[in-house]
Amino acid sequence: MSYWNYRVIKEEFPEHNEDSYQIHEVYYDDDGKIEGWTQSPVAPCGYTFEELREDIRYQLIAFRKPILKMNEAGNKLRPDEIKPAINEGHYFDALNRVSIAQDYIYQFVGSHPVIKKHKKVKELYDQVAEKLGELYQELDKLEFDPKVE
Repeated sequence: MSYWNYRVIKEEFPEHNEDSYQIHEVYYDDDGKIEGWTQSPVAPCGYTFEELREDIRYQLIAFRKPILKMNEAGNKLRPDEIKPAINEGHYFDALNRVSIAQDYIYQFVGSHPVIKKHKKVKELYDQVAEKLGELYQELDKLEFDPKVE
């Protein structure tokens, strides 16, 4: 079955030594191969506040997928294979992001009265919090010795 989703598309402008990143609708055939995409980037929209929020949520999912890059002719998309080099600051940054995520998840999920009221839901939340704690600990080890695996 054919389908579409939002994707980040990178367009290169070598004459200006610049790149542009925008969100487009990308369309796939029954085999999951890209058939086409919107010529212009898309803006979030909805007929209600809730629909707008959902559209933004779907657009945010595009950031979890590989960036797509147009070929020089502008008629095909392929994954952008460039992977940034990791420097020492990246380890602290990852550690900091997990710490922020832990706080955010507690404030907006773990402290919610429904989460606290239902035993099974609370257990699931506790598992998430525990896994984030484990992730934090592993990143902490890497910050001081990045060669550890």
